[in-house]
Amino acid sequence: MRSHAGLDVSQEVIAPRYVLRSGGVRVTHPLWSVAFEMRRARDDEAAVVAFDMAAFNDLVSIHELAEFVDSDLVARKGVERLRRVLPLLDENAWSPMEPVMRLAWHGEMHGPRLLTNVPVFDRNGRFVGTPDAIDPAAGVYGMYDGGLHLAGSVRHNDVAKEAAYRRLGLEGATMMAGDLVDQGPFRVRLREAYARAERQPGSDRAWTLETPAWWRDTTAVDARRALSAYDRARLLAHRQRAA
Repeated sequence: MRSHAGLDVSQEVIAPRYVLRSGGVRVTHPLWSVAFEMRRARDDEAAVVAFDMAAFNDLVSIHELAEFVDSDLVARKGVERLRRVLPLLDENAWSPMEPVMRLAWHGEMHGPRLLTNVPVFDRNGRFVGTPDAIDPAAGVYGMYDGGLHLAGSVRHNDVAKEAAYRRLGLEGATMMAGDLVDQGPFRVRLREAYARAERQPGSDRAWTLETPAWWRDTTAVDARRALSAYDRARLLAHRQRAA
């Protein structure tokens, strides 16, 4: 068997417990598959994207991957990459471009604690929006605008959200599709957002990430796995639209 267009052939010894059958076809366990993809990815960015999208589908969590690395992948090729990127992984990315933006952000601002797709509320507990990423310590959020965001109604909603965030004291930076070729402009916008946020006194912050009692958290793989089929359809539909 040889590799050809649409088919990549590889070989690696695997424990039988990680081999499953689906529709009569032998496949590898999701945990093994995700780790394999990350170990063989072209670079760290591609490895992070592979994990984030697997977590989007609730196939694997960060703690499951961390345990797997220490127990079953100790001497495997590429395991060093998995250990290196573990602190950069997130379980709540909604599109492949969000981890790309997040990694550029980490590199420019030297590793701030970023949260992905967490809801923002005003001080009265009213839901305002869900930015793609946010640095809660600095009060800076980031959004990725692909081709979908150029459409009239979508762009209108984006502009309205930007105004709402700013009224609450949040400053934002947007990464656009063109920034994937040259991230320089996004990094400039990001630094400018931090500079504006630094001039905002803490007392002017009218936003919070503290969720009201009625809000159902779906930001982690374990939380989403625990949802009933009804609640998954009701609470996660927006994630499918965003993807």
